[in-house]
Amino acid sequence: MKPLRMSVFLISGVLLTGLAAGCASAGAQTPASGHLRGKLVMEGGPMGPGGKQPGERPMSGTVTFTEAGHQPVTVKVGSSGTFSVPLPPGRYQVSGRSPEVMEIDGGHSREVPCSQPTSAIVTAGHTATITLTCVVP
Repeated sequence: MKPLRMSVFLISGVLLTGLAAGCASAGAQTPASGHLRGKLVMEGGPMGPGGKQPGERPMSGTVTFTEAGHQPVTVKVGSSGTFSVPLPPGRYQVSGRSPEVMEIDGGHSREVPCSQPTSAIVTAGHTATITLTCVVP
């Protein structure tokens, strides 16, 4: 896919779809980590045939998970747009970026976060699911 190059950059929407609960049996030890899985998608872009705006589609890039007082964790996202990462319990700020969305400033292009940071809570023994959406004009 050809990278989108634009002089105006639009940041938009994130959808946090919540926690999928998993129950530990009585007396069993709770795992020390939880899990965060999701997808990185793009909406918008150049008009397609018939003047229609393209729908949501997966995109490759990176997703960064930041918890206060800790080093950020960054994972690569392939062309399927999906990611899955075990994380210690806590509240994370999550953001996505992709080489498919670049900011051009003074003739220089650079990759920038293309989704608004959103909060996700990771609980030991549970899986949280999130969708990061990059909206482009």
